[in-house]
Amino acid sequence: MKHLFTIALVATGLTTFAQDATKDPATVLITPQQTLSKNDTAFRKEISKWSDQILKSTDYKNIKAQPSSANFPGSVKEGYKFVSQTVPVAHQKIVDSLVSVVSTLGYSGYDSDIMYGTGLYAAAGEYIEVDVPKGTNVEDLSVQIGAHSDRLNYWVAGKEDWRRMPIITKKQKLVIGKNYLTSPFGGLIYIDIKPKGESRNIDFKISHAVTAPLFILGKTSQSDWQTQLKNNKAPWGEMATENVILTLPDSVLQTIKNPDEVMKLWDLIVGGEMELAQMPLPFYRAQRLVPDEQIGGGYMHSGYPIMIHHSPSKHLLSTEIMADPSLLMKPSGGGANWGFFHEIGHNMQNLNWVFGGTTEVSNNFFSLYMFDRLIGGRDNAHSAISNANTQKQMKKYFAEGPSYDKWKSDPFLGLIMFRQMQEGFGWESFKSFFIAYQKMGATIGRLNDQQKRDLWVKTYSNIVKRNLAPFWNTWGVGISDATTKELSVYPQWKPYNFPPQN
Repeated sequence: MKHLFTIALVATGLTTFAQDATKDPATVLITPQQTLSKNDTAFRKEISKWSDQILKSTDYKNIKAQPSSANFPGSVKEGYKFVSQTVPVAHQKIVDSLVSVVSTLGYSGYDSDIMYGTGLYAAAGEYIEVDVPKGTNVEDLSVQIGAHSDRLNYWVAGKEDWRRMPIITKKQKLVIGKNYLTSPFGGLIYIDIKPKGESRNIDFKISHAVTAPLFILGKTSQSDWQTQLKNNKAPWGEMATENVILTLPDSVLQTIKNPDEVMKLWDLIVGGEMELAQMPLPFYRAQRLVPDEQIGGGYMHSGYPIMIHHSPSKHLLSTEIMADPSLLMKPSGGGANWGFFHEIGHNMQNLNWVFGGTTEVSNNFFSLYMFDRLIGGRDNAHSAISNANTQKQMKKYFAEGPSYDKWKSDPFLGLIMFRQMQEGFGWESFKSFFIAYQKMGATIGRLNDQQKRDLWVKTYSNIVKRNLAPFWNTWGVGISDATTKELSVYPQWKPYNFPPQN
C-alpha cells in the first residue's frame, strides 16, 4: 500500500517531494541488502539533489533523520545522553618552507581542510550547538559532521548500485557565538581549518552531542580507553597519533584491548613512508584513514582522508586488519596491508616525478619499502611481484619487443624497471632522488612526458654517478638523444642478464 509523504522544510528553498516512501529521498531506505540500482538514474539524481540541498540547509529545527542512516553510518545506541563539552583546538599554519613541497603531492588532497576531531558525535536528525568565543578568528573555520565524504553520484560509484545514501557529510561555516546545525545522517564532529589558515588556539563549547571514543597515543590511558568503550553509545570513534588517525566503527573499536600497540605500529608505517619520501615528521597534518561501506572508486583511494572500502556484504573486511597488528604485519599476497602502504604511497607522490603510466607504479615504491623495512621481506607481499611472475612478465615483454605503450599499460611490469634500479643502488639513492625533487619544488613548471622522463633519468643518474639512459631505452621508455649524450660522462649501467637471456 502506497503512502504519500510531503516534506515541508520551511525557509530553506528545498524541493518538496510528494510520493511513495520508496521514491522519496527523505524516506527511501538504501542498505547493502536493499541497494538502489544503477539503472534508476532519474531517482538517483533526485536523491543526490535532495542530499546536497538538505546538507546545505540551515533550518536545523526541521531536518529529520534519513532512515538509511540507521544502517550507515549507523545510529547512536539506546540510552545515549547529550553532553556539553569544551573542546580545545590548536591549529598550526603550515610553514612557508613546506608549501612548495606539499603543493606537488597531487594525489594527497594537500590543500583540503585539516579535520580536528572532537571526540563527539552528532546523532542523525538531532541538532548540535557549537559556541565560538568572541574575538576568534573565524576565517577558514568550519564545523563538519561525518567523516565519510566520498560522493557516490560520480566516478566509479556513479555506475554501481548504491549500498548507502550517496552524499552524507555536512559542512557549515562558523561565526562568532552560537552555531546550530543538523545532519539527517549524523556523524563524528570535526572542526575544519585550512592548512594555510592562520595559527590559533580556540576553545569551542559543543552541546547536544554524544560522546565518542577518542584514543590519543601518549595521552589516553589504558583504563580510560576501557571506560570509553564500556560507556560508548556512538557508532564511530577515532584513534590518533600526531602522524596518523584511524576512524573506526564501534564494533571494531570494542575489540581493541591494546590501543598503544595498534597506534605505535601505525606510527611506524606512516613514519616509514615519510622517511622514504624524506618528508619531515610530524608533518603539517596527520594522515587520515577512513573505512566506508562504499567509496567513490577502487578498493581504497588516496587523499585526505584515505578512503578504504569496508563492506561485509562484499567480503571486504579492511577494518579488522587496520585494528589488529598481527594481521597488519602478515603478508597477504596483495591484500589490505599492501593496499594501505600503496595508498599512503600515493599521498607521497610528487607529480613532477610521475610520468606516463607511473601513477600506479611509483606509489608502490612505498609498499616495497614497508615490506622490506617493517615486515622483513617481500615474500607474499603481492602475487604480481613474485619471482615467477617477474620472470614471466619480462620474458614475454622482451620477446614481443619493448614498447612504451605496453610498458605504460601494466603497472607491475613498469615496477620491475624501478625494482632493478633499487636492487642496483639501494633505497638511499631513492631518498636522495626525492630530496632533489623537493629542492626543485613547484618551480619546475609544466613539463611534457618526454621532459619528465629526461629529468627523472638525469636526476637519478647524477645521484648514482652512472648513465641509466641506455637502461631506460632498452626498456622502451625512451630518453632523448640530448639527455643520453649529456649523461655519457658516466659509465653506462644495466643489471646483469638484462634483458633476460635464460
